[in-house]
Formats: sequence, C-alpha cells, structure tokens
Amino acid sequence: MRILKKAEDVFVGTALIAATLVLFVNIVLRYSFDANTTWAEEFIRYAMIWIAFIGSSICFRRGIHVGVDLLIKSVSKVGKKVLQVYINIIAVVFMIFLIKFGFDLVIFSMDTGQITPSLEIKMYWIYLAIPIGAILSIVHIITQTINLLRNYQTSLD
Repeated sequence: MRILKKAEDVFVGTALIAATLVLFVNIVLRYSFDANTTWAEEFIRYAMIWIAFIGSSICFRRGIHVGVDLLIKSVSKVGKKVLQVYINIIAVVFMIFLIKFGFDLVIFSMDTGQITPSLEIKMYWIYLAIPIGAILSIVHIITQTINLLRNYQTSLD
C-alpha cells in the first residue's frame, strides 16, 4: 500500500511539473520568439486529465473528497461512522460505474483507432485515466472504510 501511495504522489507531482514546464516554455516561445509548439496545449490537456483522475484517488486516500460536512459535524461519533460508511458505499458504487463506462470508452477508442491530433498517440491512453483513477479510488475507499470500522483514527475525528 505504501508503494501505491508513493507512486500516486510521484505521478501526480511529476505530471504537474511537466505540464507547468511545457506551459511556461510555450508561453516564452509564443511571446518572445513568435514561435508556438503545436503539441503543448494537447499535452497539458491530457496531463491534466490524468492528474484529475489520479488526484481524485489521492483525495479519497486522504479523506478530503467532497462530503456533506455540515451533516457529518452535526451527528454523534457513532453517527459519523455510520454516515461515513454510507457515503463510502455510495462512492464505491459511483466508482464502479466509472470503471465500467471508462473501460467501454477505452475499448471503443481501441476499436476505432482514434489518435490525438498533435501528439499522435492512441486516445485510449488518455481515456485509460478514467478506470485507473476509479480503481485506485475504490482501493482507498475500501481501506478507509475498513480502518473506520476497526476504530482507527480517521480524517473525521
């Protein structure tokens, strides 16, 4: 689990740095040299897609995903646990739908042979961020739920 956490953090950090550097270089080229790279905008867009989906799993791991804070803070400690388990079940169901429809999109893209305009990479590599991010999110949601049920310290306490 520690390796997975480190891999997620390194991937998102590296992708953010790469997207920022490409954006900076493209801005310098555009305004200083009247030159422009055709692939920079596309690279940044696809990097941000991967950052968003892998980043969502990091948010689930850290317990900082979207929740109903007002409701959670207004119930007892036992109520918080019950409510959090219920929220986690709903999140897992949503992630299962994301996995299913994400893989459908990946398979469709593989069958049609779609490629990106500038980078000329297969589109399924971009769409693969959806099911991978959802799978990682489910792993963290289940881990968080098990820890919650075992009375470990959570982000809610």
